[in-house]
Amino acid sequence: MPDLTIVHWTGQSGLQYDFQLDPIGTPYNDRPGVYIFCHQSSPGRWNPVYIGETDSFQRRIGIALKQHHQWDRVKAAGATHVCTLHVPGSEAGRLSIETDLRRSHTTPCNLQ
Repeated sequence: MPDLTIVHWTGQSGLQYDFQLDPIGTPYNDRPGVYIFCHQSSPGRWNPVYIGETDSFQRRIGIALKQHHQWDRVKAAGATHVCTLHVPGSEAGRLSIETDLRRSHTTPCNLQ
C-alpha cells in the first residue's frame, strides 16, 4: 500500500481537518465526505480551487467526475489533485465542515 499524503486545511472556526491528497482521477470507494480540488503553489503548499461535499466520493469525484457542475472551471483553474475527508453520518455534518472551510478559504470555482 502506498504512503498516504495528508494535507491539513483549517476552517474559519480554527479547527484543522486532515485530508488525504490524491491526483485527480484516483478511484474512490463509495463513502461520504468533503473534498477539495486543489493545485500545488509551492512544495508542500496547496491552493484550493473548489470545496464541496458528497454522499459518495466514488460517484461525485470518481465515475461521474466529468458531470460535476463545476468540472470545466475546476480544470481551467489548474486543479491537479483532490483532497478527501471521510465524514460518516448525516449530510449536516458534511455541510458543517464544508461551510467552515469555505469561510476560511477563497476558492475561484465555488459560486456561493
